[in-house]
Amino acid sequence: MKPEYSVTHVAALMRHAAMAASYKPALLKALVRRCRASDELVIPLETLGDEFVQMYWNQVMVYRLRQASSLTKESEAIKVIRSTAERHHARHLSDLSRDDRARMSRSMARVLTINVLTAFHVSAPDDMAPLYIWSKGDPAITLDRRAHGFVVANGAALEMIANYHWAEFLESRNRLAPRIIQKVSRLGAKRQSLTPYLKIVQSAGATCFYCEDEVGKAKDLAIDHVIPWSFLLEDPIWDLVVACRECNGAKSDWLPQPEYMDKLANRNAALLRGDLSAKPALLSGYEDAGRLFEAALSVEWPHFWSP
Repeated sequence: MKPEYSVTHVAALMRHAAMAASYKPALLKALVRRCRASDELVIPLETLGDEFVQMYWNQVMVYRLRQASSLTKESEAIKVIRSTAERHHARHLSDLSRDDRARMSRSMARVLTINVLTAFHVSAPDDMAPLYIWSKGDPAITLDRRAHGFVVANGAALEMIANYHWAEFLESRNRLAPRIIQKVSRLGAKRQSLTPYLKIVQSAGATCFYCEDEVGKAKDLAIDHVIPWSFLLEDPIWDLVVACRECNGAKSDWLPQPEYMDKLANRNAALLRGDLSAKPALLSGYEDAGRLFEAALSVEWPHFWSP
């Protein structure tokens, strides 16, 4: 029987893969992204490495998803991300210079040559043709025209398969973290404007929730997520507070000291006693604040901040 490609083949490859790390779904997703972006059949390893940098940076540095059972067991790809972020005190990928990012992509390309590219097809069905060809020492992987066309034509389904298996892998290491599939699917932290919530949040007072200084002018005022947005990935009103620009910037995506959770509970009780219309719906889920705070601690989210 002539080897062929199908979404079913790729699904079987992922389903039967032994995953001590998340490299296989990451590589599948990187292939989809590169094939969509270019008709070139030869993809340099540094180009694939840059795709890995984007995906893993987002998960590790933005959403703080744990990729291993402990820091001492983290994969080489995660070590590349963490060491670069620490060396340059970078929170966002855009904080790095072009040269720094290029060096990281080269480091990630070397990681790909260590039992990643060769292991990808190990669990493939016998009648599945390889999506790419690579031999040790090659600076690039090579696809034939048929493989490239298959990846492009079925990109949405293949990416969904990659996201599912990556999220399944991460769930075992981040048991209490919310919205893992959304965090895997996204390549950037895109937030909505919080302006519509300003009037409601201000109704509980116009002082900074953290330092308690008066925040009178709009230019000095910010809305902050007590439990960071990058953990929750949503904007529940029960988590939003008025903050001065200084505290908002300094807190960043850290969890505050535990006493601020008690203060948040009191603030939410005050909102419920106020004049909000449809207040149960507006504050839906406020009872979960303490549980979510503990969940963030359980996955070693950065803590505890205070002004």
